[in-house]
Amino acid sequence: MELNGQTRVRRKDHFAHTNGDLALASVGDVDPWTAWAYKPRTISLLLIGACFLIWASGALDPESSTSGDVVVSVKRGIWAMTAVFLGYCLLQAPSTVLIRPHPAIWRLVHGLAIVYLVALTFLLFQKRDDARQFMKFLHPDLGIELPERSYGADCRLYVPENTTSKFKNVLDTLFDEFVLAHIFGWWGKAILIRNQPLLWVLSIGFELMEFTFRHMLPNFNECWWDSIILDILICNWFGENS
Repeated sequence: MELNGQTRVRRKDHFAHTNGDLALASVGDVDPWTAWAYKPRTISLLLIGACFLIWASGALDPESSTSGDVVVSVKRGIWAMTAVFLGYCLLQAPSTVLIRPHPAIWRLVHGLAIVYLVALTFLLFQKRDDARQFMKFLHPDLGIELPERSYGADCRLYVPENTTSKFKNVLDTLFDEFVLAHIFGWWGKAILIRNQPLLWVLSIGFELMEFTFRHMLPNFNECWWDSIILDILICNWFGENS
């Protein structure tokens, strides 16, 4: 005769395997705050999503939808298409080993990564000006060439002729927004990777990539002390060990 506890564990494993959520098979009791989210609600969410699409498409008010701008309709269609794909990923995409706060959150993140990858693939086959106009098509603030700062224009640590500060180049680099981007970015990478030697390889490799492609982007043109000391040895190290 089997114990009740063993029977419940086997039933739980069978439920996890039959529903394709293998991550739940190796987890104990779920968080009581999110236990309600583990119950399947595919049909309910499907009905809610269908009603929202019908309302957003203007099918309930054909007169106003037909008189609208074609550009606006295409924009709304692209966003709706993306939302439908993300909804599918939220419900039906395969679960990963990440289960907190809920596997559906990471399925949604996976869907966002796929949308980003597909968008980059599309832009890869476009000319630079055409790609910018496409981005402007999605949002009016996009589609223009933004000024980029060349960090390697003056690599002197000491600028004697500057009346404001003799260390102006160093101070401008220290108070740049990319300092926080390096720290928080490598802090997030350290949480995901959790391997110090691999983090060092990626950190040095990223700086080598910037050095390789600095002829394409002025933003990648950095001074030696900016890449080696500030980025690798200070900002990246601090983010990895925070």
